Amino acid sequence: MRSAPSLPLLVLALVGDVQARPAEPPPRNPAPDTSWAQPGEVSAPARNEAPDDAAWESFPGATAVPEAEEAATLPRLPEVPPLVPADEAAVPEAPRTPPVLVRPPSVPNRVSLLGARTVGTGGLAAGLALGFPIVSARVAVGVHRRVDVLAGVDSAYGLMNELRVGARWMVLDGGPRWSVGVAVEGSHAFFLRPASVEDRGARYYSGRRNWNVLPGLVGNLQLAGARAPRLFLDVRYLMALDTEPIQGVPLGGLPPDVALSGAFPVRLGAEIPVSEKTSYALTIGGDIRTRPDETDFMPVITFGVVTGF
Repeated sequence: MRSAPSLPLLVLALVGDVQARPAEPPPRNPAPDTSWAQPGEVSAPARNEAPDDAAWESFPGATAVPEAEEAATLPRLPEVPPLVPADEAAVPEAPRTPPVLVRPPSVPNRVSLLGARTVGTGGLAAGLALGFPIVSARVAVGVHRRVDVLAGVDSAYGLMNELRVGARWMVLDGGPRWSVGVAVEGSHAFFLRPASVEDRGARYYSGRRNWNVLPGLVGNLQLAGARAPRLFLDVRYLMALDTEPIQGVPLGGLPPDVALSGAFPVRLGAEIPVSEKTSYALTIGGDIRTRPDETDFMPVITFGVVTGF
């Protein structure tokens, strides 16, 4: 006897029957779907018809935004600088190289007043010196290439004032390095106090008397270099004529009308150039005395300046 089929078998049979049936083909000319053109919908503008801005703005999801708020929400673009013509545009300057300063070579200083080198024809040199025991001023005028005329004033700070004239002759000229010459000067001294009342005054310290003659030798040596010091040496013999002699020994009798005495002034020093025509002058030395009533040696030191014109 056949048994009735179970419920699961019936369900499987129905499902397989449904899958085995073919799907119905779509119709050949289906009617167009005109649901989009139903009343109440927004229709697209016809050809050559102005668009309806209000309809587009009322499109679902659109929101009205004020112009100011809209501008604020937009990203800000960087500002573009205005265009500048090429002629007016600032062109960066090339770095400037500082100029190289080249010092011109120094002009040698040949102006000498205390040595043997003369100032030359038409030349002029002057000097001033302060020291102990004499203050002096000198002028040299060139009358020849090797001959100068000298003039000057010496003073024992007012206690004695002496006018001097003389000349120097450059006998040997060793070029710019050295020279040797002879010099002679004569002077007349005026003393503030007479010899009879003077005790170790201007006559004692200066070694001068009323009339004086100073012949001697002078020389100079120029060290290497345009502005190197110029050394000088001045050795003289001082022949003094005293027209106011006094008798220093009691009961010695009357003194002569003119007393003659001598001394040996020796000076050495340096003229130190500071420019083409100007030099500082330093002098040291002393007087070797032969008078019995005076010191055997009187030191001398002066400092001054010499310049040419």
